[in-house]
Amino acid sequence: MKKLTTISLFAGGGGLTLGIGKAGFETLFATDLEPSSAATFGINLPKVPFYQGDVRRLSRDLLEKNIGNRKVDLVVGGPPCQGFSTLGDQNPADPRNGLFWCFARVVEWLAPPCFLMENVNYLRTQYGGRYEREIVEAFERLGYHVWVTTLNAADFGVPQVRKRVFFFGSKLEFPFKWPTPTHGTSETPYETVWQAIGDLSHGATEIQNHSFLRHGDTVVARYRLIPEGGRMPPPAELPEEIRRKNFGNTYKRLHRHRPSLTLVPGNNAFPVHPIEHRSLSPREAARLQTFPDHYVFQGSRAEQCKLVGNAVPVLLAQRLGEAIKAHIAGEVPASEGEQLQSSISNVPRNTRTVKTQPKVKPTDVTAVSFFTGIGGLMLGFLNAGVRVAASYDMKNSVEKNLNLNFPNVQHVRADVAELSLDDVKAQLAGQKVDIVFGGPPCQGFSIFGRRRFVNTQDHRPDQDERNELSLKYVDLAIGLAPRVIFLENVKGFTSTPRGNSSYLVEIERLLHEAGYELEYRVVNCADYGIPQLRERFILVAWAQGLKFQWPEPKHFMAPKSWQKAYVTVGDVLTDLMDTSTHSADFSHVPMAHKELVIERYKLIPEGGRLPESGLPEHLKKGYRTDEVKNFSHVYKRLSMSAPATTMVPGHNAFPVHPILHRTLTVREAARIQTFPDWMRFVGTRQQQCTLVGNAVPPLLAEIFANNIVKTIKGNFDSEGYKRDVYDLATAK
Repeated sequence: MKKLTTISLFAGGGGLTLGIGKAGFETLFATDLEPSSAATFGINLPKVPFYQGDVRRLSRDLLEKNIGNRKVDLVVGGPPCQGFSTLGDQNPADPRNGLFWCFARVVEWLAPPCFLMENVNYLRTQYGGRYEREIVEAFERLGYHVWVTTLNAADFGVPQVRKRVFFFGSKLEFPFKWPTPTHGTSETPYETVWQAIGDLSHGATEIQNHSFLRHGDTVVARYRLIPEGGRMPPPAELPEEIRRKNFGNTYKRLHRHRPSLTLVPGNNAFPVHPIEHRSLSPREAARLQTFPDHYVFQGSRAEQCKLVGNAVPVLLAQRLGEAIKAHIAGEVPASEGEQLQSSISNVPRNTRTVKTQPKVKPTDVTAVSFFTGIGGLMLGFLNAGVRVAASYDMKNSVEKNLNLNFPNVQHVRADVAELSLDDVKAQLAGQKVDIVFGGPPCQGFSIFGRRRFVNTQDHRPDQDERNELSLKYVDLAIGLAPRVIFLENVKGFTSTPRGNSSYLVEIERLLHEAGYELEYRVVNCADYGIPQLRERFILVAWAQGLKFQWPEPKHFMAPKSWQKAYVTVGDVLTDLMDTSTHSADFSHVPMAHKELVIERYKLIPEGGRLPESGLPEHLKKGYRTDEVKNFSHVYKRLSMSAPATTMVPGHNAFPVHPILHRTLTVREAARIQTFPDWMRFVGTRQQQCTLVGNAVPPLLAEIFANNIVKTIKGNFDSEGYKRDVYDLATAK
């Protein structure tokens, strides 16, 4: 049999790569974002071409350049799992969850016979199994048979209880069989912690990566109270000087004669040594992950712990590789083959393209949407499991798009200004309403709208009929008596006057009089993982007795080592530069700019604007005028390495592509707004641009919707509402 080949995405510490290699696969290419991963591969697997960078920036040309003309038999990888993990925020809107699509895109490019993808097991059940379904359906559309299972590493000789979900896909017609467990019976018991690390003494300095944290006296005093195989006593039973409110997973001690608990990444995240009063060293953790001692991890101690804790155990990866190798060779008897997850769809599609919105297991929380637009806000709430009972917007273009993308939502084309409370209640037919959400028209509040003429043309904001719709919206919302009201608008909403008062003060008064508590802020969407510097006013009001927690920003322009950086334009647009993605149905058709315009675009540096003062004379002229007095905001170019500027609506209002000499397409703007690729936009280009540019980013909406659902469910009222899956009982 010929030497089988593979590439490794999200390669991390190299556990999957090393194990697959032991099974007989040659790795042609590997990639990861972290410098410590690149350095670890460089010293341990120096013959493997390695791309250190964000996989979202990985282009098809770069990939093909690295692998040459070699045929790839298997693509492997484990996209970041923090958004799915029970130890993370359990946030389906975590931008890292979307990295699966990068994995799928590479599979689409290379069309290998097989792929293997790993992730945390909680992905299978979180939010009604939404992600498992999406993943299976995406690969089926590429023509793969898909098998899904949960494997416990301890069953295969790994001294660690570590349950992970694996997706295996194949275009071959041969049967496939997952590896057969080898341990956990009376004949072959589980491998234990002490079998793996018992020979590693505290002072074994000759062994690399065997470094220890210098715990403070308080931490050591706590460790002394933890019995072998047990956890910290309840805080009330601790001496007052070492007591604290809550103890995490680090305050659990391993047992010498059992498998380890699941290792998690972090400088101080490893469990306590079975008999010593300290946490494990990176080398001890690597032993529990079945890495050989000669495999040396690079970077700081914290980086080493992250590489080890996130890895697929080498031995489990080897067993998986052997099972895949047997499948490719056609050595699995039909009688032993696994049942397929589901059948293949015969419709070839782009990996992010599905006919309708992916199914999300609904909660029993019901909402009404006003000023729905293209559905950015609504999509966020639907993704959080909210059932939308009714939607209202006056535009015909909105109705067409909503009927296409959200056929199960009852939408009414109506002018909210003319809508009465009785009209809405009749539409609801007695259904209870938990949430009302909407973004009243913002042009009257925006400094880019008529409001900029306050000083020059005596414009009166309180005479702009659109501004009054915000008050009408709040009146309707209060009349429906929901438990939570959500309002979004432009930053200028906070300072727009209304007579001797302001619109914000009037809305606060109405909500307080109706018995609601409220909180509002101006948020920057980039702080929440949206690749766009878009400032928006958000107001959340909740009924008395509830408790709402404002979502914390998780992304930063200049992040610390433990923080996440802003998502950038390059992260979401790189793959769309491939001209094969151009399609009218996909709303990805570049504008046919006039040559004069293209010449100007060529002068704009990445991340900069048109140098008007140094323009050649012929570029200062327009097609209908001898001199252009003002070049609009359209003559600004985005940067691949930064978030976009605010997407504004209009036929020719989108900024210039970071690299290409044209403005953004509707699809590119939709990506920046975090709309999924399965959504279709219909209507004229101007209508599509307006609807996409005006929308609330669905990712931002989903983040707030998740916390609103938790508010209604009462999750914020009790401490520790996250599940702890690392229960010691599972390791017995």
